[in-house]
Amino acid sequence: MPKKIILSLIFVATVLLSSCQKEDNVPQTDYSIESNDYFQVISNYPNGWIKEAKHEDFQGYPDEEFEYYENGNLKSAKIYSSTYKHYLYMEVSRSEDNKPLWSKYYTREGDLWFETKYENGLASQKKVYSEKGTSVYSYENGDLVSVDFTRADNSGTSSTVFDKTAGTRTVTIKKDGETILEEVYPYTESTGATILTNNQVPLATPFSNTEGNYRQINESFSTSPIWKHDADPIEEVNPFRYFFDPFHDHSIFATKFAVNTELYQSIIEQYPVTEDEVLVLNHKYKEAKSGFLPPSEERRSLTEEMEQNPSLFELKYGNEYVEEVYYGKIIFMIGALRNMPTGDKAAKEIKNLARKKMDFILDGKDQLTAKEQEILDKVWFEVKFFSTLKSHRNGIVLNNNNDFNTVIKEYEDSESSIIQLEYAAFEHMYSEN
Repeated sequence: MPKKIILSLIFVATVLLSSCQKEDNVPQTDYSIESNDYFQVISNYPNGWIKEAKHEDFQGYPDEEFEYYENGNLKSAKIYSSTYKHYLYMEVSRSEDNKPLWSKYYTREGDLWFETKYENGLASQKKVYSEKGTSVYSYENGDLVSVDFTRADNSGTSSTVFDKTAGTRTVTIKKDGETILEEVYPYTESTGATILTNNQVPLATPFSNTEGNYRQINESFSTSPIWKHDADPIEEVNPFRYFFDPFHDHSIFATKFAVNTELYQSIIEQYPVTEDEVLVLNHKYKEAKSGFLPPSEERRSLTEEMEQNPSLFELKYGNEYVEEVYYGKIIFMIGALRNMPTGDKAAKEIKNLARKKMDFILDGKDQLTAKEQEILDKVWFEVKFFSTLKSHRNGIVLNNNNDFNTVIKEYEDSESSIIQLEYAAFEHMYSEN
């Protein structure tokens, strides 16, 4: 072999060897999940993903204790208040295919506040406890069919039976075993409908005429996907029942809203733990509102009845009534990450790819390369679509732009529904007017 050729081959080999050595010297991105001062990984699956872990605050109090299935879906979680006594205020249990099994919420004092049991991903029974008594909500295929309330001293009961086919709800009130009131109302609660706030119990309506002042609004609010530090949708998902008392314990989630807003409850029970930021997109459309103000004479008469026998009045009518009803639609989308790497470089890379994937789902442009998808698959990432439609209540997983267009069409083709009931207190009914 000629000497020049031999020298050329030697040169090429040297260059290739040098190149390989340089590549070997390039630091590799570390996607491992490690514990730190505030985050403790208790156990892992063989692929390195989290099995059990917990977050703690700077004082060592637990913030979150959770367990994942091997596929990354949430198995269970306990969530503690970060603002008051670090009490346990929420715990959830879910199936491996990400359906809710049960959930429990607790008061500041550590008492069970309300609990929900599920069948096939839909609520089957909800119990709400307070010093007033216990209410039991019964569901069939996720639709509310009855609410039964028993006073703490067993002196009175109320029963509301919903008949969707007939378009009615029948309210029966008993005191000391005797029926004192039985009335049939429209199926959907509207202006003038009353409630016992503590237990969210729908009750009889004392007003003779509840026709509200209906007017169009046509307000629309929308946002592009943004990063948020938690998955709390309280700014995007209106509480279905909004009471006169503006206070709520917003430790992480507004649990006062969870008891009465099925969409909100569904979201926070799926994403109670946020390992890093989450991507959030929402759209809110208010089509119309209906306001209600009883005549002065009726307000005066009811105030007198309430003052004469407050216990009987509350048993029949509760302590608040619907003053305004809002109609419209709500969209909420979340891009959530789990099993995030500890290193900042790796986490930033993953979040950038998650953003790119969500943008692709929304507009169908700039799809991830095979290499990028391989990197994103090192973590659990899910984009889910929620809306006020019952079929979207537990969310629809979106993988591409076709999935997104399908759910958007379902949403756009649906009719507006009641998205919020605003209440006024009976005790202010006459004195303030």
